[in-house]
Amino acid sequence: MNIEEQNSVSRTEALKKLKTQFIQGDLEVEQLAKEAVSEPQRFRGIAGSGKTHILCQKAAYMHCQWPDLQIVYTFFTRSLYEYIEYWVRFYCRMNGGDFDPHDPNSTLKVLHAWGSAGKMGFYRTLCNHYDIDFFSPDQLKEDQNQRLLPNEVFAKACKSFLQLHESKNFPVDPLFDAILIDEGQDFVIDQEDLLYQGKQPFFWMAYQSLRPVDCENPKKRRLIWAYDEYQNTSSVKIPSSKEIFGEDFTLRKSVIMRKCYRTPAPILMAAHAIGMGLYFREGMLAGPTTKGEWNALGYDVQGEFKSNHRVTISRPKEYAANIIPDLWEGPLVDLQLFDRREEEFSFIARSIHRDLTLYGLCPEDILVVSLNSRSNNDVRSIAKELMDRDIDTYISSASGKNKLDLGRNPDTFSETNCVTVSGINRVKGNEGNMVYILGLDTIARNDESIPLRNSLFVALTRARAWVTLTGSGRYPMYEEMRTILEHLRATNELTFIYKSKPKVAFDAGLEDELKSVSYQQILVYSDD
Repeated sequence: MNIEEQNSVSRTEALKKLKTQFIQGDLEVEQLAKEAVSEPQRFRGIAGSGKTHILCQKAAYMHCQWPDLQIVYTFFTRSLYEYIEYWVRFYCRMNGGDFDPHDPNSTLKVLHAWGSAGKMGFYRTLCNHYDIDFFSPDQLKEDQNQRLLPNEVFAKACKSFLQLHESKNFPVDPLFDAILIDEGQDFVIDQEDLLYQGKQPFFWMAYQSLRPVDCENPKKRRLIWAYDEYQNTSSVKIPSSKEIFGEDFTLRKSVIMRKCYRTPAPILMAAHAIGMGLYFREGMLAGPTTKGEWNALGYDVQGEFKSNHRVTISRPKEYAANIIPDLWEGPLVDLQLFDRREEEFSFIARSIHRDLTLYGLCPEDILVVSLNSRSNNDVRSIAKELMDRDIDTYISSASGKNKLDLGRNPDTFSETNCVTVSGINRVKGNEGNMVYILGLDTIARNDESIPLRNSLFVALTRARAWVTLTGSGRYPMYEEMRTILEHLRATNELTFIYKSKPKVAFDAGLEDELKSVSYQQILVYSDD
């Protein structure tokens, strides 16, 4: 008897119920979306908690209520363009207004943080306005002997802008009334030599480009950013607001988002466990070491974070909005291991063919993610395997369906009636009902790397229903993953031995922050 036959509902029935589930929030959500913003505000939440949706709601509401405000919604991953534009337009209609992302005269603009020669972005807009040299990624990389990560290259561009602006002694001429920053974690850099006067350069550049709400209090500016430190694939830093904006800055509005809508609780818990290395052979690699920080992620904790103490974490029902675990009796995470990569490709292609022909899934339900961030070979290979089976496939950023030319359309993530194949760097913020993750060995070969584990966390949390994780070879990390899945299937909890303080303790002063204003946020949105 296969897994499908063991369940009282089919996969298509489960997805139908998931899609038609109306997520009803309380008045607090509406207050958050429609709250007048007059000072910096941060939304901190786990993957799938709805940070992008709340920012889209706020941008739409401000635009409809105060159409003369110059508003920018900016973000790091270009493949999110269509997703963000769709939801901003959706929420504008809900508020009785409209939004056309292609209207050059619109006072609400959705801009990628960098910008390019062919498409305006936030950084390029500022360069044009102040007549400051615009630097492309290639230009900045050419000046470096060392290999810079994408967020570091962008930080170098922002720092250059701030230094040139300072050297030319331009008068203060802010452009915008409100800026909403999505994927805030991806703009943070660890290297001190890339900071600007001790501040995170992108955030300070954005802050400086805002008009004060109150001329008598110039620090009151509408800067709103969303942040999830566990989705950062390049930095392990969790900066406080003072580390971002300087010692004289005080953040008075911080919203904690504990509830996860996208990812079923067992998958989210597995993602946190493998991402933090809770069962790593030498002990926890990264993550919170206080109950307050774990509570902010939506977990209950039993035990103490003391040497060789047993700790158990569980996820209360009130923070798990996804209903798939209530509908599906079988495992939600499947781990499959092979001797060679070619066997992985063949297995995934056969499984997707089964999903489409036997289980009745739609191509749009399925997302394939390659964990190999250094090469697109795996992306092309699995796409070709699918095409050879006459399965329409879209490689994220390609010129069209069933094309292998990556990078031709970097603002596009998916196409209608196609299975989507993507590298890990373009998948952030996107999602799939059935997610296949290939190349676990690329992480397992260097299993002490926290950024690599974070990339695995990102891949796992793209799933709205099921995940199949594949790898080749034999590595200790595979047993680590099996242990996590066994614990979850047996108890719905994770119990581990806290051996010593991890390499990176993801503790960002939350205990102090919770003494000020914070919320448990519940999101309202339609999947229509």
